[in-house]
Amino acid sequence: MHFLKTLRFFRALLHTSIRASISVRSAFLLESALMVLNNLIFLLMWWIFFRQFKQISGWTMQDLIALNAMGMGGYGLMQICFGGVRQLSRIILNGDLDSFMTQPKNILLHLAGSKSLSKGWGHLMTSFILILLGNLATVSTISLLLIGMLCGCLVFTAFGIIAHSLVFWFGSIETVSKNYCDSLFLFALYPTNIYSGTLQLVMFTLIPAGLIGYMPVELLRSFSWAKLLSLLGSSLGFFFLAFFVFYRGLKRYESGNQFGMRL
Repeated sequence: MHFLKTLRFFRALLHTSIRASISVRSAFLLESALMVLNNLIFLLMWWIFFRQFKQISGWTMQDLIALNAMGMGGYGLMQICFGGVRQLSRIILNGDLDSFMTQPKNILLHLAGSKSLSKGWGHLMTSFILILLGNLATVSTISLLLIGMLCGCLVFTAFGIIAHSLVFWFGSIETVSKNYCDSLFLFALYPTNIYSGTLQLVMFTLIPAGLIGYMPVELLRSFSWAKLLSLLGSSLGFFFLAFFVFYRGLKRYESGNQFGMRL
């Protein structure tokens, strides 16, 4: 019963946030269109690269299209459904958590869903365009593509929560947290198998780009239940870790107009 109430609350919250983000239609359409154009220009550079080099570490242009389709789709879903994560550190630092803590709702869910970013629709539209251009929408792949996007959304959201929750311990590092989140999106659009050794380990842990791009594409290339369970388990693991980090940090939060730390 509690879960259903939470689900209904989030649905209503998301509906309100999305309506607010698209209220100015001209700005919404322009921002979405520019984001699609920016993403396609990025893909054009990869297309030029693969015209000269047929593959990179065993990956072809088709694999890269699939990677970007799922990566951009996951990032778009995160911005649409959990755009409030982007301003989490500012809310904490300004002491604005008070208004959320006085309401009988899940604090983190309320914070994450309190804002929807219109540019997320641009990423999501790019994802659908890439699926069509890459002829990826087949009966055998469409479900895996959707799973890849949803897992990517979970990881992007979890990573954002963790990065912005660091202000509980380190104070005013809002810019660092935002840049840290942006780096995940950047690395997620590149094949993780081009890295090796310690750097590849980083791409699955400190910057989990491999969970967003590499693992879903490998699942498409060669399906196995072990790969699917590994992807789902890793994504959910990061999501639960984000909840743990946020609520652990929340114990250090002091109410009022200014952020403080409890010793």
